[in-house]
Amino acid sequence: MQDHQPDQTVVPPGYAAGSRLPWRAKLALKLAIGALRLPAGALRRAGVNRHSFVTDAEDRLVREPVNHVARFTALHGRPPRGVLELGPGRLVTRAATYAALGCGPVWFADVEEDAPREAAPYAAAAAMARAAGLPAPNLSAARDREAALAACGAHYLIGGTEALLAIPDGAVELVLSDVVLEHVRRDALPGLLLALRRVSAPVSLGAHAVDFHDHVGGALNTRRFAPRFWEGALVGRSGLYVNRLGLSQLRAAFAEAGFATRAVQTRLWPAPPPGAETAHPAVRRPADDDLIAFARIEAEPLTGAGPATEPP
Repeated sequence: MQDHQPDQTVVPPGYAAGSRLPWRAKLALKLAIGALRLPAGALRRAGVNRHSFVTDAEDRLVREPVNHVARFTALHGRPPRGVLELGPGRLVTRAATYAALGCGPVWFADVEEDAPREAAPYAAAAAMARAAGLPAPNLSAARDREAALAACGAHYLIGGTEALLAIPDGAVELVLSDVVLEHVRRDALPGLLLALRRVSAPVSLGAHAVDFHDHVGGALNTRRFAPRFWEGALVGRSGLYVNRLGLSQLRAAFAEAGFATRAVQTRLWPAPPPGAETAHPAVRRPADDDLIAFARIEAEPLTGAGPATEPP
């Protein structure tokens, strides 16, 4: 895969800053919530640590899948056969759009169950796809989520990397993630990428949108902390966790797993944001990485590399 100059923009002041609370106050609040060990489902219903936002808009339910499939078709002359979405949250409801585009089978894989259990949201998404001119199945008679997904040739997998064992070798031609990879634990990322290499067909495309800023103010302040604290259970429960890798480090991890990558879009800080100069020595990264707030990357299996072997 030949690299090329990505579409670059400079982010405006206040990008991804969130509320006006100081970042240390946000950090303390999130850690306090994590210490309470409240059920993840209850927190999401309260609007805390939600996996996905604006889940009922046509852009998300119809246009995003259409655009991903169009990108694969532009590269390979046909729609993909076999789609895997990582960390879709409630967007499992767009299964009908993939069915309408002829992409089955489809797998949605998430670490926790967050998709609606009732059939109505799936039927509504299918109706939205039909209104957009796509031949989506009619799900009005579906009794529940399982029936709706079955009608779309879709599967819902819950768990860590081991959940991907349900997918046959080489069965996926399009792999998608939207601000998911930065939340994969640093020590778990190599295994996940090896699993993606195993399920990826020789002709396949991965499309991954990744935030490279922290989640307590749109900067790099969480890079101040030592791995012993940051990789601990409390941060994991708090919803704060990002693996603090930069773009070059993430691309190196893909390469180690047997993928070639290219950055197709980047959003840049105008100057290194707070936290860049005070990063803990164990998580320092190339200076160019500290200027990248967000990137979209594409990944393809390295020619002749063969299927990767996942660690035991």
